[in-house]
Amino acid sequence: MNIFSMNKPTTVLAVLAIATFVSCGCSTQDSLTPNDLAMESSTANDADSSDKLPSSPTQPDFAKFGNASVADVLQRLGARLELGSTAGDLENYSIHFDRTDSNGDGKHSREEFVEKGTYMTPVARDGIFRAADENVDGVVTRAEYVLNRIVTDEAKAIVQEMDDNEDGLVQKMEFVKHATVLLSTPELTNRVFAELDTNDDGEIPIPEYLQVWGRWARIGRKSADKRIAARRANLADSESNLAENSDRQPIGRPNGGPPSGRRNAGSGPPSVDEVFQRFDANKDGKLQKSEIPEFVQQFILPADTDGDELVTKDELRASRQRR
Repeated sequence: MNIFSMNKPTTVLAVLAIATFVSCGCSTQDSLTPNDLAMESSTANDADSSDKLPSSPTQPDFAKFGNASVADVLQRLGARLELGSTAGDLENYSIHFDRTDSNGDGKHSREEFVEKGTYMTPVARDGIFRAADENVDGVVTRAEYVLNRIVTDEAKAIVQEMDDNEDGLVQKMEFVKHATVLLSTPELTNRVFAELDTNDDGEIPIPEYLQVWGRWARIGRKSADKRIAARRANLADSESNLAENSDRQPIGRPNGGPPSGRRNAGSGPPSVDEVFQRFDANKDGKLQKSEIPEFVQQFILPADTDGDELVTKDELRASRQRR
């Protein structure tokens, strides 16, 4: 039984090629084992600013497990999709995307990624490209790439945690043991596993379940561009609130007085100059991790693109422009 009427893969190569979307530029290996290929798999993602993972109001969430929707199942299993991503995650995935975007237009063309790419094999790159191009317009946008990475990494973290014997495959009894606690009933757990196990062999390697998980993460939802934009906006609001709260801390101020240059709530994130004025303790024009409060490090440290563990004003400005 398959609620999506999906054609089951006829070869392992097809499974690996379609499900293998991960960061470009992280490796140039063309000869990987099937399990290595599996660990590079990918899908797509969803977003919203609430704690619940809602469907798009204009598209019905038609896939059901009895009274439980696919969105319900993902949430019960622990998926937060891009709601669980940090500004650092978005920044790092964007940097990986840029390494393959040779003309800097914010899109991966087939020529850039498949024909001229060096990551893995041409067949695998073709499958990756098709899996990432969710609207089938012939290009993969930065948002499509980032969304795919978020969902893939989260799905693997959730499902592989159930692999008790660490053989790279999640057996049905392993899945039932762990997922029944989350999904509440053995009946629902068995139905979910049956959907993930597309070839009905009682075990789910990474490429196999990611194909299905990716479909579930797309059903009835807005485009990747809209979801990632919404998440960035939500994180920007959080950054602004954190900066406002940090400005109210009297630590280090003479006589315990308020810091200068306090910003109005809702006025947006602090400027680069304000960030450095606040956190550059030794006034050397560079921010290091020890100078930055832990709760705002995720908004600043990803700007360190040259890997010297220091963030300059130019790096921080460039990082904000990429958002």
